[in-house]
Amino acid sequence: MNKTLKIVLTAVAATVICAYILGAIAFMPDHKQELVCQEFDITIADSSRRQFLSSEDLRKKIRSEGIYPENKPFNEIQTQAVEDVASKIEVLNEAQCYKTNGGKVTLRVRQREPRLRVISTENYYVDADRKPMQASYKTACRVPVVTGYVTQQAACNELFDFVQWLDDNDFWNAQIEQINVLQNSEIELIPRVGGHVILLGRLVDYEHKLDKLQVFYDEGLSKMGWLPYKEVDLRFYGQVVCR
Repeated sequence: MNKTLKIVLTAVAATVICAYILGAIAFMPDHKQELVCQEFDITIADSSRRQFLSSEDLRKKIRSEGIYPENKPFNEIQTQAVEDVASKIEVLNEAQCYKTNGGKVTLRVRQREPRLRVISTENYYVDADRKPMQASYKTACRVPVVTGYVTQQAACNELFDFVQWLDDNDFWNAQIEQINVLQNSEIELIPRVGGHVILLGRLVDYEHKLDKLQVFYDEGLSKMGWLPYKEVDLRFYGQVVCR
C-alpha cells in the first residue's frame, strides 16, 4: 500500500511540475515579439562596380510603400514584403531581407549586370541574362555601345554573342569602342586607335576575320602606320582590304 501511494504521489508531483512549466512557458513574455527594430541596414553588393541606385533610393521606395521596418516591433515586420518591393525595381535582380539578433533588419540587393548598350531609336542596356533594361538612370556603365539599325531581338541574341566574344578576347575587348549596324544588317566597328572604320560584314565567321586583321595589325600597320587608311574591309573571305 505504501509503495502504491508513493507511486501515485510521485505521478501527481510530476504532473503538477509539468503543468507549472507549461504554464510558465505559455505566460512567459515573448522577447522576440517585443523586440523593436533599431536599425535597417541596406547593402548593395556590387556598388563598387556600378551604382544604378543608392541605398537612400531604396529607403525612399520602401518608406513610400509603408513597410519601412525601423522602430517597428519585430513581429510586425514583413521581410517578404520588403523583398518583393525591392525585387520589382528594374535595375535589381536579387533581394534578400532578414532579421538578425540585436534588433537589426538587413536588406541585401544585387544589381543587374549590363553587357552592352543600344543607342538608336531606343536607348537601353542588355543585361547578362539577355534582357533589356532602361538606360535612364544616374550612372552610365562602360560597356560596348551598339548604334544604327538595331532591333531588340538582334541586340539580345547575335549582337550579345558577338559582344561576349569580344569581352573574352583581351585584344579586341581593348580595341573596339563602338559597333554600328548598317541598314543592310552588316556591321562596322569603330576602334579606339586609328582613324579608320572596320567593315566586318554580317556576323558570320567573325572570329576568323578578326584573327586575320590582328595579324595585319601586328605585321603590317606596325611598320606602315595608320595614316594612309580610312577603311579596313573584312567582308571578303581570307582578305584584309584597306582603302
